[in-house]
Amino acid sequence: KSLKLYKSMIYDKKLLKLVGLAIKEWRMISEGDRLLLGLSGGKDSMCLLHVLLEMQKRSPIKFQLSCATVDPQTESYDPSPLISYVQSLGVTYHYLSEPIVELAKTKLLGDSLCAFCSRFKRGLLYSCCRNFNYNKLVLAQHLDDLAESFLMSVLHNGQLRTMKANYVIDAMDLNVIRPLIYVREHQTKHFSITNHLPIINENCPVCFEQPKERARIKQLLKQEEYIVPNLYYNLKHSLLP
Repeated sequence: KSLKLYKSMIYDKKLLKLVGLAIKEWRMISEGDRLLLGLSGGKDSMCLLHVLLEMQKRSPIKFQLSCATVDPQTESYDPSPLISYVQSLGVTYHYLSEPIVELAKTKLLGDSLCAFCSRFKRGLLYSCCRNFNYNKLVLAQHLDDLAESFLMSVLHNGQLRTMKANYVIDAMDLNVIRPLIYVREHQTKHFSITNHLPIINENCPVCFEQPKERARIKQLLKQEEYIVPNLYYNLKHSLLP
């Protein structure tokens, strides 16, 4: 069923163009690359999975694509249905299951659970890349995420910073790339709905019980975009080096 769904995917030309442009401008993918996509099952990573599979068919640059999901073993988030779905697409899949919340109870030292969880997940993905010889980790943050991170950095840290499009990690053995950096969140949502993708929302009770600054910034940007329709276009150009 999933393979049949993949073959009948409806692709937005603008979405494909924006991803292709980001990959080209930031030199994200080269001949022979072995990519590992961090797949949470949310609309963004699921959209990126199918877009990269389509580009893999069209692109003259040959690259391999695999996926990895981190299961933190919480009752509110069960990504296990992704196992059969991704395998039905013919994509190599790594399911990384660790009791992250339980581990935090003994290893959390003066940090928030969200920060601990984020670092732990990233560490698992890095290890997966190293163990299976992937040279690039693919993450699915989009333009909305970058804009929100930029404002949060300015307001709370006094720094002009946001997520990077393509960079080498501190250990100097892996690249992290974000092909959706020019794509708006509403585009990934539309793609997922149009193609009836089996979205799995990550509903961490610890995160959602706490005030979410990112949600407040998202609402602030939404209000400003109503007044300035080109807001994200302007932010995108202001973020370019």
